Amino acid sequence: MIAVIGDRETAIGFRLAGVRAVYEVPRDEKETLKLLDKLVNEDGTAIIIINERLAAEARVRDKIRAINENKRGVTPIIVEIPDKRGPMEQKVSEIERLIKRAVGVALK
Repeated sequence: MIAVIGDRETAIGFRLAGVRAVYEVPRDEKETLKLLDKLVNEDGTAIIIINERLAAEARVRDKIRAINENKRGVTPIIVEIPDKRGPMEQKVSEIERLIKRAVGVALK
């Protein structure tokens, strides 16, 4: 299953694309943390798509890193996407961290 956590515009876009598990969160760190816990513990969630701005909150970022470090296997994969304002500038993306952890070297 694919799940999406995002703002209103992102939620509408993914609903129109046919994704059923879409959660609209108005920049609420506590709600985002609850949803991440729910989706990670739910059987069948393979991909979690989340807005970069929601993922950039300090506790949410820590939670995503903890999920990625503690998971067994490859799922769930957490993918951060830009919102309507465009991509945020990041020093190292979470996808790059995952690749480095899986392969053992940083890819450029």
